[in-house]
Amino acid sequence: IVRETSPNGDGCCLAISGRCDTLASSRVAATATSARHNAAAATAATSGLLVNVARRGRAKLDIGCCAWFYAEPGAGSDLRGMKATAKQDGNDWILNGTKHFISHADIADFSIVFMKSGEEETPRGKRSLITAFFVDKGTPGFSVRDGYRNVSHRGYTNATLEFDNCHIPSENVLGEVHKGFDVANTWLGATRLQVGATCLGRAERAFRHSVKYSAEREQFGQPIGKFQGVSFKLADMATEMKAAELMILEAGWKYDQGTVTDADMAMAKLKATEMLAFVADEAIQIHGGMGLMDELPLERIWRDARIERIWEGTSEIQRHIISRALLRPLGA
Repeated sequence: IVRETSPNGDGCCLAISGRCDTLASSRVAATATSARHNAAAATAATSGLLVNVARRGRAKLDIGCCAWFYAEPGAGSDLRGMKATAKQDGNDWILNGTKHFISHADIADFSIVFMKSGEEETPRGKRSLITAFFVDKGTPGFSVRDGYRNVSHRGYTNATLEFDNCHIPSENVLGEVHKGFDVANTWLGATRLQVGATCLGRAERAFRHSVKYSAEREQFGQPIGKFQGVSFKLADMATEMKAAELMILEAGWKYDQGTVTDADMAMAKLKATEMLAFVADEAIQIHGGMGLMDELPLERIWRDARIERIWEGTSEIQRHIISRALLRPLGA
């Protein structure tokens, strides 16, 4: 996908977004999680991060299944509040700490982990410095255990990762020391667009069921779609879906052109995820009690929709990014 969509190998968002939109309408959990991992791996690879690791110490780097670690029990949206540490010891780094909510880490071939590697003084006080590391599966001191049972996306697993004096060589640093946020930003926007794209596919599926049901289900002697209480819901659903789709496609195109901003991607992710929540809820309302039965896919789409406003940056974080872009140029 990456090579076919951009001559220089940098562009992948628009093609992957379209692919996720289509697949997500039927393969919900698999598409949602694989899209996020694929976006990260593809962007990290094309940006040269993993290639540099290969050149520094590996004759061959096979990107199989990758997991990347941010979240900790005490640090979610506040990444700089992470407690897991990396301390340099000669030519090695020693990793200690715990990460959780890590998708499919139990089957990952390798991991990209973000650790607190130091501190710096700022006008607001001390601030943690973050470094990204490449960690092979099976590295001594690195263990994976079962995570939590999720209400959303039951087709995927999450795991808890523990680092206990895990030694890795210096060539496994991704990017520059203390520049982990720069590394994360090379793919975080892309993964947010993938989340948005999968939301489009699932919303479309819920919408198709709703239109069909509205035309066929009769109450009071006529199809329920004849009542404005239902038909106006369909109109609002269609409008919200179109708006979200255009925002995702625009952001994906701008990403491939190299002109996308953090606010563009935040707006697209925010709109698409909140659109799916709205469409899924309205679809269930149209179907009444049957909407909550597992004979239809609507209850699953409704459950799965809830996590989209949390992972890859909560809706509140997206609004923070957007408002910051508006106010910062004015000095506010």
